[in-house]
Amino acid sequence: MDIRKIFEAISLELSAKFQKTIQIKHNGGKGDNRENAFVDFLKEYLPNKYGIGRGEVISPENEISGELDIVIFDKDHCPLFLKSDSHSLYPRESVFGAISMKSHLDSDELKDAYKNIASLKKVMSTQDFTDSFAPGMVTGLSPVVPVTAIFAYAANRSLEAIAKQVNDLDKELDNINLRPDFVVVLGLGIVGPNGRIRNNFNMYNLPNDYDNLSLLRATGRHTLLRFYMQLLDELNSITQPKLNLHSYFNMPSRVGEHKVRNHDQLIIRFDGEEKKSVRRLTLAAIDKIIQNSKMVTLKEHFINHLGRLPLDAEEMYDLSTFVYEYNPMNKPPIQILLNENGRPVADVNTFQPLQVEIDGNKYAIDANSINKDDFEENPDFTVTELMSQ
Repeated sequence: MDIRKIFEAISLELSAKFQKTIQIKHNGGKGDNRENAFVDFLKEYLPNKYGIGRGEVISPENEISGELDIVIFDKDHCPLFLKSDSHSLYPRESVFGAISMKSHLDSDELKDAYKNIASLKKVMSTQDFTDSFAPGMVTGLSPVVPVTAIFAYAANRSLEAIAKQVNDLDKELDNINLRPDFVVVLGLGIVGPNGRIRNNFNMYNLPNDYDNLSLLRATGRHTLLRFYMQLLDELNSITQPKLNLHSYFNMPSRVGEHKVRNHDQLIIRFDGEEKKSVRRLTLAAIDKIIQNSKMVTLKEHFINHLGRLPLDAEEMYDLSTFVYEYNPMNKPPIQILLNENGRPVADVNTFQPLQVEIDGNKYAIDANSINKDDFEENPDFTVTELMSQ
């Protein structure tokens, strides 16, 4: 049996299906048929643990990738937040790789595909994590860098010209890790490293020089086989972190151009209202808070808020981190008073901060320096629903 002959025949079948799509006049129809042929190949030849779909990838920080032609995901363990044949939404912890599909790989198409691949890699976590592969053993792992490729059925130029443009595009990147792993032209060859990129513990090790990154391999009729072998080798080297669905439920919301967390589940009753309701800060309020907040260290914030450092604060916190305080009236640290029933209440004339996250920064917002106009009703929750969480 000759594996090369088998994949050569598959390659000819894909090329034939591509030629059929040329007869379809509608661009969308061409793209769907072109991708479907390659999707069918991947579904048939990749192990069952790998699902194949199309759509966007989302992070717990509410960052979303561009539209990806082919997404390779873990269908055994991770759910899809939105599922359809034409578009799905994948949590980043489920994603093993992505492929940008092209008919003819001209200069503009290659640039566009580079941006598309970078949009995926930018939403992936950059944090190390741990996993337990055996009882009593915990292993440290590097963050996942998904396997990425640009796959074209044909090109209107030489592989040498493509390799040169790949080299130029790599040099334009602020972060070389955002590049696609491979650029593949069916029946022509592969541009990219010829050795393993991912090693043990998810380590992602690109060659140090640009020439090896854009290495030209004129694999001809054996291109599909060589790409398949390298793709599967890289996919099988990845260990994914566990999916924490709670982090997605509590992801920051997009408010205008901002990403905001903990601003939209506030149970409030203003004077004159019969009952409490769930409210959220408006975009205008968020802009006002950002413009009028002062950056202080966490140590300074404790003193501004409590009048002193909490017990064992040096051991429990990194006091050099920053907090943005919204305290426009420069109220003094919080004071506790007793009401007519002898119950403790906070003095409204002192600094009583709400903790909100805006664009990844921690904000401490004096609760009595924002008013009814700074809020709007939040239809996503009722008081009962919030109290039942």
